[in-house]
Amino acid sequence: MTDILLYFGVVTIDLYHGKLMLYLQSHVNRIVKVPRSYFWMRLRAFDQIKTLLPKTIKEVKITNNFSNSPGDCRYVYLEKVYQGEVIERLDGFIEEKFMTYSVIDKSCLPIENYVSTVNIKMKNQDFTEVDWYGHFKAEKKNEKETVDMFKFNYNLICDNMEKQFNQGNLA
Repeated sequence: MTDILLYFGVVTIDLYHGKLMLYLQSHVNRIVKVPRSYFWMRLRAFDQIKTLLPKTIKEVKITNNFSNSPGDCRYVYLEKVYQGEVIERLDGFIEEKFMTYSVIDKSCLPIENYVSTVNIKMKNQDFTEVDWYGHFKAEKKNEKETVDMFKFNYNLICDNMEKQFNQGNLA
């Protein structure tokens, strides 16, 4: 593994089966026009991700013993650009402040070792500040595509939360 200092930070590279792999980060920081409790309720409904990405996700499956607790997995089936299964595990959370989840096993996405953290703070009673990070490994040829894909989805989830909250969708 080699670290390279670039003008925007440090990028770690690695050769894996002859492929140049980069350790990358996607990040979105924004204010979402919903109360923190609403944002948290929707984010923590781990099995309900389809309601926040309805045009991207075909189906979500969960196990019979799913309890929305750390260690639980959701099986997300995508139907757009990357068709197939993504298995995501809820890794942990601090109530109304922080959540982390990861992609486990092989997925249809052109990434490996994906871990995401979502930090939320109340700006005031009607606005929530969101810091959403994704850390992952991807081939050099997929660098921009994968970073942009995650940023797009983080923003889309936030946009859909605002839209649904304004339409009175409180669940």
